[in-house]
Amino acid sequence: MKLSAYLTTKEITVADFAAAVGDVSASGVRKWVYEERVPRPDQLRRIAEITGGEVTPNDFILIDGELVQ
Repeated sequence: MKLSAYLTTKEITVADFAAAVGDVSASGVRKWVYEERVPRPDQLRRIAEITGGEVTPNDFILIDGELVQ
């Protein structure tokens, strides 16, 4: 599941999600949501934990700058 869909479905704000991850700003999370950046490996693990596995590292894989669907 894409992070944007998860946040919308669970009605979680970008700021609240950033606080849960703990080492990223709301601006950083927005970049993930709009697929401008990919989280670091430690952040990917934390995202999977926070979302109970609904958002996984595979949901952020980019090939040649394009998100793999």
